[in-house]
Amino acid sequence: MKFFLYALVIIFTSNFYSSIDEYLPLNTGYSSSNFGGTGLIVAPSARLQEEGTLKFGLSSFYPFEVTAIAATPFPWMEAVFRYTEIKNEKYGPASYSGNQTNKDKGFDFKFRLKEEGKFMPSIALGFRDLAGASRFSTEYLVASKRFNNLDITAGIAWGHLGRDSNISNPLSSVNESFDYRIRELSTGGFNVNQWFSGDITSIFGGFEYHFKRNGLIFKAEYDTSNPDLNTLVLPVSSRINYSFTYPFSKWVDLSFGNQRGNTFIFSVFLKGNYSKQIVPKLEKPKKVTNLNSSQKDDLMKNKLKFYGSLNYNLREENIYLQAATLDEDSLELTINQEKFRTHTMATGRAARIASALAPNEVETIVIRNMNADIELNFIKLDKSELEKSLEGKITSQELLVSTVLGSDNKNHYTSAEFRPSVNFPEFNWSMAPSLRNHIGGPEAFYLGQLWWRVNSSLKISRGLIISGALGFDIYNNFDEMDNPSYSRLPHVRSDIQEYLKEGKNNITRLKLSYFRPLAKDIYAKFDLGILEEMYGGIGTEILYRPFGENYAFGAVLNKVKKRDFDQLFSFREYEVTTGHLQFFYDFPKTTVQLLAGKYLAGDIGLTVDVSRRFKNGFLLGAFATKTNVSSEEFGEGGFDKGFYFSIPLDILLPTYQTGKIGFGMHPLTRDGGAILHQHHSLYGITGGSEKRSLLSDWDNFLN
Repeated sequence: MKFFLYALVIIFTSNFYSSIDEYLPLNTGYSSSNFGGTGLIVAPSARLQEEGTLKFGLSSFYPFEVTAIAATPFPWMEAVFRYTEIKNEKYGPASYSGNQTNKDKGFDFKFRLKEEGKFMPSIALGFRDLAGASRFSTEYLVASKRFNNLDITAGIAWGHLGRDSNISNPLSSVNESFDYRIRELSTGGFNVNQWFSGDITSIFGGFEYHFKRNGLIFKAEYDTSNPDLNTLVLPVSSRINYSFTYPFSKWVDLSFGNQRGNTFIFSVFLKGNYSKQIVPKLEKPKKVTNLNSSQKDDLMKNKLKFYGSLNYNLREENIYLQAATLDEDSLELTINQEKFRTHTMATGRAARIASALAPNEVETIVIRNMNADIELNFIKLDKSELEKSLEGKITSQELLVSTVLGSDNKNHYTSAEFRPSVNFPEFNWSMAPSLRNHIGGPEAFYLGQLWWRVNSSLKISRGLIISGALGFDIYNNFDEMDNPSYSRLPHVRSDIQEYLKEGKNNITRLKLSYFRPLAKDIYAKFDLGILEEMYGGIGTEILYRPFGENYAFGAVLNKVKKRDFDQLFSFREYEVTTGHLQFFYDFPKTTVQLLAGKYLAGDIGLTVDVSRRFKNGFLLGAFATKTNVSSEEFGEGGFDKGFYFSIPLDILLPTYQTGKIGFGMHPLTRDGGAILHQHHSLYGITGGSEKRSLLSDWDNFLN
């Protein structure tokens, strides 16, 4: 419809040439290669998607079909995970995988070294099929330069994309170690000694032409991967590949073309920038009428009436008053809420209400934020400055000058003048459909279950909670699974198929938890019961997270026993004590987490987790674990690794929400480096409460 309106405007405009660009479709960013990363067709380019972009796609070019997830966590980095189905090759012997076609898993990374300038091109360094089977393993250095509508790309590649061997390896003169490259398929690992090596080195290139009027992109390249000479010999009629990419909408790219002169190409990619608000917010702060001096004096004389009015108005914003103290010149509140994603916005809404109701004598308003019955921080506001900001006389940043941010171990909710009565036990529950997935197995590419998940919690007293989750099967195809584990390690995770097949209706979690602050910035948690789908037992966690610092550290210790496959109340014989020392550090845009200790299989090692959290809560992360289990013992993949992302519901809705859509991927389920899943970890519970997060989100204080 939008395109039709654009066409009408162009046809009937009296000044055809003066403003045609104003009616053109939106620029939807750079297009994708067959392998999921930004690029030409087979070859990559030096282009990257906009920071915060997440992309899902499918490309078909016989005998390959690529399913890819690509993300741009930083403006200088692109990461891709993909499965490549090889349709003319079997996964294994018929007795093992039947007619299932072979699947190749791979990680790709691209790093921008230089942004494009007026005269100089954009330059990027990339790795394709990193830490995979190396079927498509490629290292490359590539440059792209835009000349009006024409975008030209050229580079040098080693490995799969260098098989044309049209130049000698320029690094051979640096060191003889670059002369040789193993061409056999790998079982995993980074294979660093192979990078930029061998006599399979080529100059590659191509171009894109952008048609402004309809957003169409024409791409052409010279294919240097030489599929007719590769390990999987394919007929080649031409080494020129070409395709057309059309932005069907802001969110969808469709491509079609020809590869090898005899193969039709088709791809579809869904993409979006989830670091931005996608659906405009319609919900505004509820208007609270400021009381006149006489009304405020009456409330001051009748504090119970004041507290009742305060409690009522906060509840209208889905903010729950836990404690309040009104003195001659100050008002102090402790609040809890599950509506707003950040403490800053919840504090702003609460401060707006408190200011409207507080007596004239009140000079300061202190608001304490609580989660899991732990007071995490306080925000102390100058009431006169707060009122100026609410009237639009000063900005939120100017208000920050007179504001104090901090934490203490006061536990105001236990000593406050007004403490709303809470009728324990408190029971809450929710339910929703959910998916369980098993991807890339020998029986079928996708095995999954649609189930109905019921979550519940019973708060017995402050900090003492029984939480549970039940799953009820709606539909699944797990009966197709027939790939038992032959791991030489204890089967701490590799029996996943048995759990999925026999636990179609299951108890996912049923545990008693106790949360408690031990001292200023020190928190503790204790768990007892069914801790996750595969294990039950007892555990404890302690965390030190200084309010004004960018670091945190702690420890977690659990003694657990393996659950039976039906995931009800019975257990198997295997038990283990597992635990880790934890260290977290928040860089300006990145959080690094280190875990060192003993894993479920009894192995000892280290996990490195790196994540990028955007201001709106969108999260992209990846992890890798290496233990004293050898690559041979671990099996395919060499070591444990994976990635995850979560999209806050808040950016997809016109109202404020705290939920999220999460997805995590282990390319392989192995026993080495397996860690116990932590539900409601202390780092997660205290997340967003430290000074850095409050300052980062302060611009939303008045929203």
